[in-house]
Amino acid sequence: AASRMPPPWEAAAPQAADEGYEDVLTDDEPPSWVTESYDDSAAAPGNAAAQPAPRAKPSAPTEPYVITPVPALDWDGNWPALAAMLPLRGVSQQLAFQTQLIDCKADGNAATIRLKCPIDTLRASGNTEKLQAALNERFAGKRINVEIEIGPVWYTASAEAQAYREKRQRDAEETVASDPFVQMLEREFNAFIVPGSVHPPAEAK
Repeated sequence: AASRMPPPWEAAAPQAADEGYEDVLTDDEPPSWVTESYDDSAAAPGNAAAQPAPRAKPSAPTEPYVITPVPALDWDGNWPALAAMLPLRGVSQQLAFQTQLIDCKADGNAATIRLKCPIDTLRASGNTEKLQAALNERFAGKRINVEIEIGPVWYTASAEAQAYREKRQRDAEETVASDPFVQMLEREFNAFIVPGSVHPPAEAK
C-alpha cells in the first residue's frame, strides 16, 4: 500500500538506510555548485566579505509525498533509501541524491524509473547512464530505464541526509542542555554552553 511521507525536515531519523545516509555525509559532500548559490552583489570590487549565500531549505510541498511500492521489482518504492545505497561516487552519486522519484512503471522484465532533478548539470556527462547501470545491477534480471526531467524537488536522499544530521545535532544539544551538572554550573557560576561546541557522537560503522 502507498504511504504518505512528511517533509524530510520534519521526519524522524531514517531507519532503513542509516549507513547510506551517513556515508554520503562523510565521504562525498556535494560540489559547491550543487549546494550553494552566490550573491553577486557581495562580489563587488573592494568587498572583502564576499561569501557564498547560505543554502536555503527546500520550500514546503503543497501536498504530501506518497511512496508507492513496486511489486514487479520487489521494491518498496522508497527512492531516497535506494539512492543512499547505490554504489556510486562523485557527481553520479549526487545525481541519485538530488533527484526525486516521479513514478516507476514496470511491465514484465522491464521498468522505467522517472526522476526529477533540480540541476541540469548533474545529469550530463554520462551520469544518467551510470545511475541507470547501478539500478540495473541492483534489480538484477530486470531491464531498468531511467528518465530524468528538470524541476523542483524536496523529497530526496540529500534532504533526508540533511534532516538526519540536523536531528542528531538537535538531540546532542538537548542532551547537554538538560544535563543536571551543566544546569548547576549555569545557575551557580553563570556558565554557558559555547555556541557550536556541541557535536553528536560518532556513530559506529
